[in-house]
Amino acid sequence: MSWRTFVVAVFVLCAGWPAAAQVADEAAVPRMPVADLKKAVDAGQVLVVDVRDSRSFADGHLPGAVNVSLDDLPLKLAALKGAKKPIVAYCA
Repeated sequence: MSWRTFVVAVFVLCAGWPAAAQVADEAAVPRMPVADLKKAVDAGQVLVVDVRDSRSFADGHLPGAVNVSLDDLPLKLAALKGAKKPIVAYCA
């Protein structure tokens, strides 16, 4: 997967913000344009998390992304927050 083929909206999970599954109003979930995400990744300002299953991740993922399946996200969110930078989760 490349930045060119990445067209899915992303949501940002920061310390204290609820996971997208817990948000009643999808419009309340912050969005980030792909160009801004690429700049933030290149600058090391965000942690990109691919929430698909491991097979889908192996088939292709954004450069620098880590794989934490959506099912495992609640269990690993505390560890991810330890990165002390915004977490940008995506699926494609």
